[in-house]
Amino acid sequence: METITSTQNPLIKQIQKLDKNRERRKQNLIPVEGLRECRLAVDGGFNIEKVLYCSKYIAETELKSELNLSSTTQCIDVAPQIFDTLVYRKGIANCLALINPIDYSFSDIDTAKNLLLLIIDSVEKPGNLGAMLRTCDAAGVDAIIVCDPQTDVYNPNCIRASLGATFTKKVIVTNAESCIEWLKNNSINTFVTYLESAQNYTLEDFTKPTAIVVGSEAYGIKDIWLNSGFKNIIIPQFGKVDSMNVANSAGIVIYEVIRQRNLSRD
Repeated sequence: METITSTQNPLIKQIQKLDKNRERRKQNLIPVEGLRECRLAVDGGFNIEKVLYCSKYIAETELKSELNLSSTTQCIDVAPQIFDTLVYRKGIANCLALINPIDYSFSDIDTAKNLLLLIIDSVEKPGNLGAMLRTCDAAGVDAIIVCDPQTDVYNPNCIRASLGATFTKKVIVTNAESCIEWLKNNSINTFVTYLESAQNYTLEDFTKPTAIVVGSEAYGIKDIWLNSGFKNIIIPQFGKVDSMNVANSAGIVIYEVIRQRNLSRD
């Protein structure tokens, strides 16, 4: 195949449209940049349709080896001046893959396990969502449920912030009503992080199947969660700023769950 040398190439125009969520949905494609991120997508069972690369930066044989690509995956060489317009990390061994998303559902969660779930409600910033996915990967969280999101799980900024953890965990996108119903039907102990709660998060028992709920950056926890009958918990704060970054809050509580479960095995 010849090297793509023009921004007028139909494939380049197609990729440029994928910065919009509606276009990603329409094409059923997500652009994923980076050898590490693409390798994690392959390992996670995601299908790669095409991989763009620049032979000035990396050889096709090395690319295929790095990503463990199937023989049917199309690799397309792109001139450096064109390739660098498509990627965030320029002038290095890199790639840009077009990947089909996976739509996970509640049926993909193994409820026979002693689950640890993170519920992310109405998250707005892709960087925060990506950071939480990265923490969930590190902590071994079983699944992430994103309710009523204000940003796309497959937003390129989310994927970049997650370092590819978007592809290592089951991420279910739904609405709060359906999520609450599923949690109750499956007897998942659910804890809602709430600034006005009086119950310190360290005083709860997280050794049983557990879901942690965090709210949006701007509005916090919605009333539907506060009126659901779940337990509310608070992370004590001693400064003058009365809020904490949502990704940090999620990480603090998740690792308290891990701490308690490790102690319970001793």
